[in-house]
Amino acid sequence: MKLRYFQKDATDSFFNWSLKHVEHGNNGILIVIPTGGGKTIVIAEIIKRMLEYENTRILVISSQKEILKQNYIAITDYINNQLLDIGIYSAGLNCRNTRNRILITGIQSVRNRAWEIGFFDLCIIDEVHNVPSENEGTYRKFINDLFKINQNLILCGLSATIWRTKGGLLCDEGHKNRIFQDICYEVTIKELINPEHYKNKDKKQYLCDLISKNGINKVDLTGVHVRGGEYVPGEMEKAFQKNDLVCKAVNEIATYTRNRKKILVFCAGIKHCEEVTEKLNKIGQESKFVHSKQSKNINDKNLQDFKDGKFKFLCNVGILTTGFDDKEIDAIILLRSTMSPGLYYQMCGRGLRLSPSKENCLILDFGTNIERMGPIDKIEIRKKKDGTREITTAPMKPCPNCGQLLFLAATECPTCGFVFDTKDKHKELASEADILSKWEKPKEYTIDHIFYGRHQKAGKPDSFKIDYYYDDFNKWSTYVCIEHGGFAKQKAMQFLKKITDKKITTVTDALSECQNFRKPIKIVVDLNDKFPKIIKYQFDDTVDIPFHISREKQEQQEINQKQEKISSEDFDEQLMRLM
Repeated sequence: MKLRYFQKDATDSFFNWSLKHVEHGNNGILIVIPTGGGKTIVIAEIIKRMLEYENTRILVISSQKEILKQNYIAITDYINNQLLDIGIYSAGLNCRNTRNRILITGIQSVRNRAWEIGFFDLCIIDEVHNVPSENEGTYRKFINDLFKINQNLILCGLSATIWRTKGGLLCDEGHKNRIFQDICYEVTIKELINPEHYKNKDKKQYLCDLISKNGINKVDLTGVHVRGGEYVPGEMEKAFQKNDLVCKAVNEIATYTRNRKKILVFCAGIKHCEEVTEKLNKIGQESKFVHSKQSKNINDKNLQDFKDGKFKFLCNVGILTTGFDDKEIDAIILLRSTMSPGLYYQMCGRGLRLSPSKENCLILDFGTNIERMGPIDKIEIRKKKDGTREITTAPMKPCPNCGQLLFLAATECPTCGFVFDTKDKHKELASEADILSKWEKPKEYTIDHIFYGRHQKAGKPDSFKIDYYYDDFNKWSTYVCIEHGGFAKQKAMQFLKKITDKKITTVTDALSECQNFRKPIKIVVDLNDKFPKIIKYQFDDTVDIPFHISREKQEQQEINQKQEKISSEDFDEQLMRLM
């Protein structure tokens, strides 16, 4: 099997990181790949390459039986070696191997059995967002035991969402007992959906496009309390059962999914789930459910029958948010609300897989999730002043005229042309929103002139600022962090190599040499992130691009000129006196 470019890059990044850091005790690393991007193949490739090292043992952990089975099948198929020494330790699968070179296991089965299964060189955790940020819980106790057995154990976690609602980013420096040090590789939804994305090396589409609708009959969350960063389950379930919302929502669902073939429904509670299933069946929409109060055998049968296409709707309560793979799902119904960006992402992510049977996947939201959190590819991790990080989302506002949901900063609706009065707060209306932000192709700008200067910010080292003007008044800027540390300095040094052969170690050095720097005639700017970013420079040393001397030098020259003028006037005055 040929790896996709991002799967190969993820694997290479893991081994590059491991070689550099494992000897220094920084043993935990994260890989971020969107749902449907093929994380299991990355795991299989990492294992295949690890087997080249003699006597290495690898442990693969998951939190669900379904994921465990998927990993076992994918690894054996991918490596395709009859002598492959691979086993399973899972109470749910009634299999308890312990001495295999590759061991696939569920965390609940081995949580107290680290010493029984023994020494491992590498531990891979699938769906790593289930691991607590702090030093507590089943996962953390088991991992701590593994490190007691082998202090040089390499730990690798994979997920589409590497954060927890309460704990934040898993590799956050603010956590005293963090076990993951950094992210060695990350690929975004935008990159894998859009073949024209500048980072998409193969120029192929790897994920399915998502489209969205907000239900006209939306839930009223008034009076629903929040506990531990999430809506209180019982109160939320009652909110979805009020005002005849179940019947109204079911009728809307039937209308919007008329041409859809396989629909997954996320419900607010067990009673709500059963009621939704009943109402769907009553109007001729064949439906079944899975939830924790139903027997395991019936749940398993309903899951398999749904995959086999024997009925159209599968309702569930918190069971199918992760680890459920069915690429033919072409509609997802959010009949529940959440304040967790991770849960919101995981639910929508069930529809990201490509299939010849579908053109896109519809997200139909009755829980105002899209309005509150915005497109799933706009969920970001932002670093706070105290060094910790927080999850940020991109809430949206509805156009009062046509209902189209737009980013809060929008001043005009692109659908109907409505112009917002920025002084007035918008009112909530029935609306529809984009589940994915609109990707805009990076733009090319021809450089008119360049300005160099020193950028100062309180509490931070100075940086070297370059302004690329593409007309008299408009520019794009880049900040070269020469005097910073870590990754910022590394990037600065890489950039400076493009524009000069001189050794530059300070902002002052850069200002002294800037007139000799190579100057790009064109730049390409990516406008899709929170801040525009210059991603490409085109140089032509035969073209002379005007540049302005830095403000620092300009001010110094003005001072020198004034001093020279004063000195000249003094000399003339003394000469007149002598005459």
